[in-house]
Amino acid sequence: MLIGAGAALGAAAIGWDFVSPSLSATAAGTYARPCGDVRISSTWQDHRNRNPPSGEPGTDYAVPIGTPVRAAANGVIVDRKDTTTTATGRYLALRADDGNYIRYLHLRSSAVLPGTRVVRGQIIAESGASGFGSEGGYGSHVHVSLWIGGTPLQLGFTNSVDFENYVQPEDPVPTHQSTTYAWNGILPLATWTPIPVSANFFSLAESSSLAKETGDLNIYIHAAGVTKGFQIRVIAESLNGSGAVVDTAVQPSLEIPATADTAPNTPTFGVYTLPYFLSGRLRLYSQIRALNAGIKVQRVTVKKNYWLS
Repeated sequence: MLIGAGAALGAAAIGWDFVSPSLSATAAGTYARPCGDVRISSTWQDHRNRNPPSGEPGTDYAVPIGTPVRAAANGVIVDRKDTTTTATGRYLALRADDGNYIRYLHLRSSAVLPGTRVVRGQIIAESGASGFGSEGGYGSHVHVSLWIGGTPLQLGFTNSVDFENYVQPEDPVPTHQSTTYAWNGILPLATWTPIPVSANFFSLAESSSLAKETGDLNIYIHAAGVTKGFQIRVIAESLNGSGAVVDTAVQPSLEIPATADTAPNTPTFGVYTLPYFLSGRLRLYSQIRALNAGIKVQRVTVKKNYWLS
């Protein structure tokens, strides 16, 4: 399976299954964690299992003091406490646009006032350890409590729900890869020519029967002698168990016209982009075709962000 799209032409099927609703990711929730994907030092259930149970069950995210705290959702700040007194220490309360109520406890400081409209992911506070009249009443963490459809005064402070059940998973951080090759190759006229990534190496991405790859690919071309233009395209090859090519599929080509600058020896730059998904024994490489004689590709840069699974 391969999923891709030409830079200027949009999505196009290439011979294997293409983008479909069944391949679309669905979020498990809608809320953003306060400090990203960090360690949880005490879960909501841990709070309920204490003896006696926590008066405000929530999720504790273990982060250093001063870590930015972000809003879980779009909404309005409805309450703020700026003293270290009581078990909560400093806190902020957010009424989300969906009607739910979220509190952030043990803060070092708050960045927004009650009545402020905030958006999901906006920095609203700094984490701390405040509580019981001290800046260090706890180990450093952010405690997040969630109530569905009402305030803790309406529903009861102990009747919070597990915030983690409503969290949208963090996107995994991709691997970034960037290569630049000084090709200095003269292109034959009107002939599709493989584009090297490095000396005698042409593969842009490859998957196996065990490893899938999802990514965003960018091919940058720096060329001289362009009076009309050149074209770039990507080819997908399906391989058998021995590594031999058994099928190919061509992505839509992108035409790069000559630069509008008429000064002598003005270089022409082009970029081809491709989001892709490879599953099975597949390989990608690119080709270039000159639309006028005498084009010299001076430099090829390939950049991609990708995820393996």
